Amino acid sequence: MKQCGIMVIALLTLVSGCTEPRTVQKTETIMGTQVSITVVAQTAEQGEAAIEAGMAEVRRFDAMMSLYKDDSEITRLNLAAGKQPVRVSPEMIEAVEQAAEISRRSGGVFDVTIGPLVVLWQMRLKEGKIPSDEEISRVRPRVNFRNISINKKDSTIFLKRSGMIMDLGGMKGYIADQVAGLIKRRGITNALIALAGDIWALGHREDGKPWRIGVQHPREKDRTLAVLELSDQYVCTSGDYERFIIKEKKRYHHIIDPRTGKPSTGVVSVTLVGKKGALIDPLAKVPFILGVEKGLGLIREYGAEAIIVDDQGKVTSTAGIVLL
Repeated sequence: MKQCGIMVIALLTLVSGCTEPRTVQKTETIMGTQVSITVVAQTAEQGEAAIEAGMAEVRRFDAMMSLYKDDSEITRLNLAAGKQPVRVSPEMIEAVEQAAEISRRSGGVFDVTIGPLVVLWQMRLKEGKIPSDEEISRVRPRVNFRNISINKKDSTIFLKRSGMIMDLGGMKGYIADQVAGLIKRRGITNALIALAGDIWALGHREDGKPWRIGVQHPREKDRTLAVLELSDQYVCTSGDYERFIIKEKKRYHHIIDPRTGKPSTGVVSVTLVGKKGALIDPLAKVPFILGVEKGLGLIREYGAEAIIVDDQGKVTSTAGIVLL
C-alpha cells in the first residue's frame, strides 16, 4: 500500500492518562509505517488478544490492497486494466465504492485511479527530478475514476482503460474502520488505533476522559495548533511535507492534482475529524486541490471538522475546533 503520511504520526501527539495493567499498547511496522493500537481492557490478556487480532486485520488488508505485493488483489486488478474484470473480496468492493463516492462528490479532485501520476512523480522525485509536461500529458488520460466498473453480483471490478492504476493509499481510514469494528466485537469499547496519520479514538482513556490528540503546525514544529479531545471519532492529517523535493526554491510533493497532473498548491496541511474513516481519509485530500473555501464547503456537507493551514501560514478551522 502506498504510504502517504509516514511523518504525520509525529505531528499527532497522544497524551494518555496513567498507565495501569488494564491499558495495553503495541506498535508494529506494517504497510511500511508504524501501526499502534492501545486498548483499555478488563485484563492484560484480553487487551493483548484484541491488539493481536487488530494487527492481524491490518496485515490482511495490506496483503489485499498493497501496490507493492505481486499477489495482492489490487495488483491483479491493475495488471488486468483494459483486459478483463477481476474477482475480488467484498471488502475491496466496499473500499472502492466508498473511494468512488468521494471521487464523484469532489468532481474528481480526489481520484482513486491517480496511480499512474503518482508512480510517475515517485520515479522522478527519487531521481531528484520533476516529470516533463510531455510525460504528464501521456499519463493523465489513464486517470479517471469513471472508468471503474463494479459488479457486486459477480464481486468483480474492471478498470476499463489499459494502463490504469488504482491506488488505495488514501483509504487507510477504511482499514482503520474495519480494525475498530473488530476490536469492538471483541468486547473492547475504549481504544486508540493509529495508522500513520490516521487515528480512530474509541470511547475514552482508562481514567474516563476523552483521548487527547495534539496537532502541530506543519512548518513550526514547536507550535501546537490544537489539542483535540476525541471520543468515538476519527482524525486524519495529511500534508505536503510527507514526500517532497525542492527544485529552484519550489516544493514538489506527493499530493497530485488530477486536473493538471502536478502537485497541488496553496494548502500545506489538512486535519479532519469525523465519524467514518473511509470518508474522512480521502476527504482530507480535497482542500489541497480545491483550496480552503471550496474544500471546507464539501467538508461541512459530511459534518466533519477541519484545521487547514495554507502556504502563507494562515490557519483556518471549523466551528467545532478550538485553536490554541
